[in-house]
Amino acid sequence: MILFTHGKFWVTSPGLTGELLDRGYGENINGKLLLSPEEALYLSEKRESLRVINENDEPVQFDDLMKYLSKKDKLFPMKYLVYRDLRERGYIVRTGFKFGAHYRVYPRGVKPGEGHSNWLVHIIEENHKMEFTEISRSVRLAQNVRKKMVFAVVDKEGDITYYKVERFTP
Repeated sequence: MILFTHGKFWVTSPGLTGELLDRGYGENINGKLLLSPEEALYLSEKRESLRVINENDEPVQFDDLMKYLSKKDKLFPMKYLVYRDLRERGYIVRTGFKFGAHYRVYPRGVKPGEGHSNWLVHIIEENHKMEFTEISRSVRLAQNVRKKMVFAVVDKEGDITYYKVERFTP
């Protein structure tokens, strides 16, 4: 079970906490696993045995969670699409907030704490206009932390195209 309380998602079962940590999910806080909203939704969607419940032990449906999280963050539906796509491709995905991107992504087989992420992924809508200075800033920041900058462009149909942008110096 995933407990949804006060806007946070918790796994309190020690066995499940260990299993999910081993698979690159969440953050261990005093023996409890704190999941990101994307992680909680993904696990509840992919593993039928992992239901989200509220403080009253009532199930919280996927669609209700999506509506709630989308009200708090208008980009959440796109962020979830990209998170799910990357997870299904075998990558571990963590927040990239402190790096100025939506996610940092670990190569297959590398877990947070055991290795470093290779990519910063920033999500944009297909018709979003970006200044070259914004792109340059993102690429330079990624380079400074030894990562590659990837823009995930999500179209109206929910299809995702990934663009890796690098600085080239002849």
